[in-house]
Amino acid sequence: MTLSITDIQHINALAHKHFKNNEEIAAETGHALTDIDAVIRGVYVDDLADQWKDDDDITLAEYNAIRSRYKPGKLHRDTEFMIARDMLIRPETVLAIAHSRFSNAHTHPMPKAVKAKPEKPQTMRRLSSADLDEAHKLERFGWPVAEIAGRLEIPVEAAAQALRLMRNRWGYPDILEDVNTRYGAK
Repeated sequence: MTLSITDIQHINALAHKHFKNNEEIAAETGHALTDIDAVIRGVYVDDLADQWKDDDDITLAEYNAIRSRYKPGKLHRDTEFMIARDMLIRPETVLAIAHSRFSNAHTHPMPKAVKAKPEKPQTMRRLSSADLDEAHKLERFGWPVAEIAGRLEIPVEAAAQALRLMRNRWGYPDILEDVNTRYGAK
């Protein structure tokens, strides 16, 4: 026989207000000792067997509420059984949520797979010594590297590398060979 909510409240009142032990409560109410023990420990949930919420109906708000409320331990009232009674969610499901072993589409939508496009190797035009003269002149006039690269129609990295090598006093043939091979000039 399952206990009704009034039976549960009556057993709790006898145990906590009138300080009766389990045998005295069993003699007075006629319920089984195991049921009384489960009620007193706060784990009696048999009366809710037909009211449990389906796992698919658990919302993200309920999931978050359970995660923040669950506190295991002897003195806490927020055990999986108390949360189960309050929210009408099975104790096993409450435990699974509390320990992050639970997933459904409402609470954990699957991340969409992003198709990565393979990057095409960017080919740039071949630099010449006239381009290096132009880059050197523009840098002396205070042009930013990005604008120099735009003027020469080459990637910014290639322009930055060419200017860096010029500052390090590399010869033009060496700079041209380095930049053209490194950035895949056609």
